[in-house]
Amino acid sequence: MSTVSRRVSRVWSPGLAFGVGALFLLTFFCGGLWLSVAGLEYQVFGLVDGLTAILVLYVLVNTAVLSWPRGAWGAVVFVYAAIATAQLVSLLLPPPGVLEWIVLAVLLYLAWNASYGAHRSRIVLTLGLVALALGVLKYSVLPFVWTRTQLPHTPILDLRALGEGIKGLVALYVPTRPINQLFALGAIVAWVLAVWLQWPPEPEDDWLQRLSRGERDRLLRWLLSAGRERGRAIAEDEIRARLERPEADM
Repeated sequence: MSTVSRRVSRVWSPGLAFGVGALFLLTFFCGGLWLSVAGLEYQVFGLVDGLTAILVLYVLVNTAVLSWPRGAWGAVVFVYAAIATAQLVSLLLPPPGVLEWIVLAVLLYLAWNASYGAHRSRIVLTLGLVALALGVLKYSVLPFVWTRTQLPHTPILDLRALGEGIKGLVALYVPTRPINQLFALGAIVAWVLAVWLQWPPEPEDDWLQRLSRGERDRLLRWLLSAGRERGRAIAEDEIRARLERPEADM
């Protein structure tokens, strides 16, 4: 199976680049706000979040969800999109622990499958479902399980301490306030609006790029052995008909 790249670029005007870039910066700003007991803090994404964001950007660019950076304005917007995506990943990934490793493994598997010519509408739908699942896991499942489940204390074996140790191994859960979830929601909305505003034009369907290597070799051998017909214009339907024949007939 060969990877099909569908990179497309759009023409960036200064106004459009400023609007999209401002929304990506708003994602970066809102995604790092954290209100704790000590006061308002700002948390920047880490190395794992940045590497995961690079993988996400690779899939989005190669499936024409994000515009390929063309020109100075396109390059600036792409940089803003990179840091905004990394900050968004840090909001959705579970806390450090075994659970985070499992989620990253699943994301790698999904990205690997998505890189093989999936349509961008399917990529966007998958991305939305993954974001919803990660949000439910981090902001609903973890708080419920970590605060409502507690093993009893026994005189022989301290099961309560054992359970807390297992919880810490699975995920280092930190309680969050509703205002922090509101900041996260604002960052997600800003990122979605930015992607919607920069939505590149529909890429042309070059079906020749989707041929396997064996089909391209068969087509090349037929074109080189055309004899007296060499040099004439060949219609697309004729090429498709030739490819549907058995290899011996070509």
